[in-house]
Amino acid sequence: MAKPPGAAAVTRIDRLPRRRRPRWLTVLISAVLLVVVLVVAADRGGVLLAQHEMAVQIKKEGFPATPKVTIKGIPFLTQVVSRHFGDVRLEASRITEGPLRITNLKVRARDVRVDSGFGSGTLGSVDGTAFVSFKDLASASDNPDLVLTAAGNNLVKAKMDLGITDATATATVTKQGNSIVVKTQSIEGFSRSDLGDDLDFTVPVKGLPMGLSFQSVTVSSNGVGLHVTGRNVKFSDS
Repeated sequence: MAKPPGAAAVTRIDRLPRRRRPRWLTVLISAVLLVVVLVVAADRGGVLLAQHEMAVQIKKEGFPATPKVTIKGIPFLTQVVSRHFGDVRLEASRITEGPLRITNLKVRARDVRVDSGFGSGTLGSVDGTAFVSFKDLASASDNPDLVLTAAGNNLVKAKMDLGITDATATATVTKQGNSIVVKTQSIEGFSRSDLGDDLDFTVPVKGLPMGLSFQSVTVSSNGVGLHVTGRNVKFSDS
């Protein structure tokens, strides 16, 4: 039958012969994928080993337990060759320094250089936060019955059991020297002279792990954060 005028020719694509991929190309692609998988596996496995070894050595610089170490950066193996790591994160909990227990410490170390066996090295710069819960901060005071809660703008509510009733005060939290200072500003239902300095206390912050320095303090909803820094912090297996 003749096609209507103007009708387009129709080709059955499914009847056209399919071009098969050469076997050598399939083998090559599979080999490349296998190499990539092996390299990635070796890279990630090396990260885990290095993190463990670095954490074991850093623990000796003032941590009560082995800290969690996370080495950032991809690929990792090139950092191993140079023994130079640009970004390393450290985290540890329940660190007791004198009367104060640090609830959690999170810091970021940059320009980290280590020896070939990861037994010693230097953290070029360290910056992070030492978090102290209100419970741990109150425990560091001379008053075991003291309860602290957030009041905003570096202020806390301080409540103390007086036996017959509770005394509640608003107090500032500041850094003075190497200490956290909690100082009463106003007292609910009492005059300042009634309680004197009973709700005031000072907690020294010194001897931090890795020689970190305490720079400033801020109040959050659950406690206080201490900004800590360090430079050229050395760690060693000796």
